[in-house]
Amino acid sequence: MTKRIPIKTAKEVAEKHGLRQILLIGFDGESVHVVTYGQTKSECALAAQAQDFWLGKIREMSFTEQVAPND
Repeated sequence: MTKRIPIKTAKEVAEKHGLRQILLIGFDGESVHVVTYGQTKSECALAAQAQDFWLGKIREMSFTEQVAPND
């Protein structure tokens, strides 16, 4: 089972790249994993809205059809 992506990881990416909000999306071959981060409470809320939007888009496509088999 894949471990959850910690919010700390999203915060580190934001700080390293000078960003105020982060939305990280990962795929482990079976499930989509998402974590968001915002510097302020309002930016956290906006990042969560972005997550809801993108998860809707992700559900419209099938990752499994696009993933190459393991070599």
